Amino acid sequence: MKELLKLTYIFLVAGTLLACEARTVATTDGVDGEQGDTAIVSRRNPRVSEDLAEFRAWVNDKANRVDSSADKNWPKVKEEYKVRTTRLESRMDSLSAQSKQEYAELKTKYQNWESKKERRESQPLQPDKIQEWQQQLLGANTNLASLTAPDMRETYLLFMGIVRAKKQRWTQEDWDYVDHVYSQLNNRREQVESGISTADRIKIKSLQAEYLALEASGDVKDLYNHVK
Repeated sequence: MKELLKLTYIFLVAGTLLACEARTVATTDGVDGEQGDTAIVSRRNPRVSEDLAEFRAWVNDKANRVDSSADKNWPKVKEEYKVRTTRLESRMDSLSAQSKQEYAELKTKYQNWESKKERRESQPLQPDKIQEWQQQLLGANTNLASLTAPDMRETYLLFMGIVRAKKQRWTQEDWDYVDHVYSQLNNRREQVESGISTADRIKIKSLQAEYLALEASGDVKDLYNHVK
């Protein structure tokens, strides 16, 4: 009887060990190869997505507004750009192909903005011309400071209608004035943002995206003209 109990115990222990080994092999196989590498990278760099989102917000904030503080803190802005890009580039293996493409586009957007800022420092915009361009793009009787939330959709539509119609004839200097008016319009929109309806916000965002694409094509055209 005792011998039978001993044999039963041995079989139970052996069965348990074999089951544990099988589970270990299955788990190892499940994270082998590319998926395993991805999991390890993700655990090592859990903030990379947050860093990209913060960089996106930072670039958009700089590129989409008239930021007088950037003029006063220009070295600090450049240093912050260097810190942010260095941190992201040290973790590029953790980004998807789509995120890498977005990162490259954000860098280009910032560099275009930086070039404009530096050009404007050497060739400041003239107040009288700013007023002329504002009247041309927003209407002769439009006062930005008096625009309300319900006015914003129609104002962007008017602005973009004129941009579409005249963009081919504009020089880079013209685009500088257009971009200045656009930034002022964005600043006013932010001031009344809480009163803008959801439908109007969606429409305005689509118009902003279109403007940025047209502006970029204007920059490319000007660069081509300079190197011909």
